[in-house]
Amino acid sequence: MVSHPSENPTLPAEVLRALRSFRMIVRSIKQHFQHVQEATGVSGSQLWCLVTIQAQPGIRVTQLAQALGIQQATASNLVESLDRKGLVERRRDQRDQRVVSLFLSEAGARIAQAAPKPVAGILPDALERLDPSALAQLNHLLEQVIGLMALQAPDGRDVPLADA
Repeated sequence: MVSHPSENPTLPAEVLRALRSFRMIVRSIKQHFQHVQEATGVSGSQLWCLVTIQAQPGIRVTQLAQALGIQQATASNLVESLDRKGLVERRRDQRDQRVVSLFLSEAGARIAQAAPKPVAGILPDALERLDPSALAQLNHLLEQVIGLMALQAPDGRDVPLADA
């Protein structure tokens, strides 16, 4: 009988090395977002949302979702929570009442201005600083890993890391 590689309780050294790297990345991401939460009172995803609105006053929810790489429904939920906290303002277009533009309130602007850096998170910041060919290679390898896994949450692709 042939055993599946994952059934072997003793993993090769390179597999353990990769697992340790993933653990370091995940733990560092969690620590960063915990620091963001403590410093600002908002989640990492909410902060990224605030900073994006600050950079593009009048942005619409669909554009915000595209900028953050998330589903429109997720962006709408983020905006709703920020609105309840009094950090964003929704303004309807005078000519077309269906169009809603987003702006920061004074409190939202203060949080965005004082936010710990990098506001998008430490992983997006690190990935952005990678050499383009190294990033392409990493993406290719991660796609292979994803393809080999029996994914439990295939819809996680569009969930902000701070909320994962």
